[in-house]
Amino acid sequence: MVPPTKNILFASDLSVNMKKVFEHAATLAICHQANIIVLHVMEETPYAEKQIRMAFGEQLYQNLKADHRAGARNILIGKNVDALRIRKAIAGFFKGTEQEKEISENNSLIKKILVAEGRSIADEITSTAAEEGCDLIVMGCKQLGLLADAMGEHVVRKVLKRSKMPVFIVPFPEK
Repeated sequence: MVPPTKNILFASDLSVNMKKVFEHAATLAICHQANIIVLHVMEETPYAEKQIRMAFGEQLYQNLKADHRAGARNILIGKNVDALRIRKAIAGFFKGTEQEKEISENNSLIKKILVAEGRSIADEITSTAAEEGCDLIVMGCKQLGLLADAMGEHVVRKVLKRSKMPVFIVPFPEK
C-alpha cells in the first residue's frame, strides 16, 4: 500500500517554466490534501566566491549575497511583479473547478517557503525534503530528448540517486 502524501517539496529554480511544475505540485497537493513546501537553493561555488571577494571586497560580496537571497525570497512569496503574475495565473488554473473551492477553504496550499544555500543543489533538495518530513519531491527538468536522455540533467539525476522518497519530474521545453 502506498503511504499517504502529506507534505510535498516543490523545488524551484525561479524560472518561468516553474509555473507548469507548480501546477502539478498544486494538483497533487489538492488530490492528497497535502501541504507544499517551496524551496529555492542558491548554489555556493567556492572558486567564484573567492574571485568576487578578491575583486570587490568582503562587504560588497556579503551585500550581493544578501540581495540575491532577498530577491529569491521575494519572488517566491510574491513580492515580485512577475511572481505575482505567475501566482495569479496559477490561481486561474484552478478557477471554476472543485479545487478552487478547496484552495480557498484551506486558505493556501503553501505551508512554508525556504531559500537555502549549499554547495550541492541536489543535496539541499534531498536533505530539506527529509528534514521537513516530505513524502514527495516535485521538480522540473529541461526536455532535451527522451526525458533529458534518461534523466541526464545534472541536478535531477543526483536527486533521483539520493532521494529516499518518490520524485515527480515535470519536463518542460528548453527555450
